[in-house]
Amino acid sequence: MPIVNPFDVPGQWYKGNLHTHTLESDGELSPEEACARYRDAGYSFLAITDHGTITDTRHLSGDDFVTLLGGEFGGKGAPSGRTYHIVVLGVEPDWPRPDDDAQAVIDATNASGGFAFVAHPYWSGLHTDDLLTLRDHAGVEVYNFTCYRGIGKGNSAIYWDVMLAQGVPVVGLGVDDSHGHYNDYLGGWICVKAEELTSEGMLTAIKSGCFYASSGPEIHDFRVEDGKAVARCSPAQVVNFISADSRGRSIWRDDDTLFDEAEVELKGKERYVRLEVVDVRGRVAWTNPLPVPSGEDDARNA
Repeated sequence: MPIVNPFDVPGQWYKGNLHTHTLESDGELSPEEACARYRDAGYSFLAITDHGTITDTRHLSGDDFVTLLGGEFGGKGAPSGRTYHIVVLGVEPDWPRPDDDAQAVIDATNASGGFAFVAHPYWSGLHTDDLLTLRDHAGVEVYNFTCYRGIGKGNSAIYWDVMLAQGVPVVGLGVDDSHGHYNDYLGGWICVKAEELTSEGMLTAIKSGCFYASSGPEIHDFRVEDGKAVARCSPAQVVNFISADSRGRSIWRDDDTLFDEAEVELKGKERYVRLEVVDVRGRVAWTNPLPVPSGEDDARNA
């Protein structure tokens, strides 16, 4: 899988949100107010992704806080007949939006040098075949805070694992999808590893998977080496090593005490392994998947 392990590269960690709505579509805050809210909360970057448009936020970037250009677009083409929601990043405000076909949106984004990911598939009622039909998108929202707060359908990890098990190398993103109709700010984010805080640097790192997603916990290290998957994290109640099909393992303590290190022996048939850290409040952090050497179909997924 062509995903960079952020724990293996130099740089600093930068926290940000990739899915935000403002008064330019159906949000409650202006772009300026939204940026101020996230900046004041310690975020380093923010993507304003208004519906059907690319809101120009370049004037709101500075030395300690940068904005990423993007938007959210509906799209047809799902075998189930449902509507895709595609978030595009790294395109210009005059980006020529294609028609309402989701694959056309993804293709046009890639052709413009940006990248696209699928928003809230659980909330959208998509089927797994709908996700497998799409090509060349970067990833899927594994967690969407407003969908969790609104109707309890914020966690889309099953869609992600279906794609990974089929050899589709996509990343998993945590987002707010904040609108402000209720308290849906500051609940889902990604932590990106990069050597400098620039819009271009953030976009490059995100596209390569050099980040982890979270709704609360911190992940300090995760790696696959010497036949093991090893993790260090903030105090956890459960640590899940997730792999394809029935493979993987969940680690917890019988006395319910918290712990900050975990490891599992790998059998070499996992193909990939990704990490989930669950804290005492039930909040989760997710790494992107790492390949398992000598795993089944390793050559296909390399």
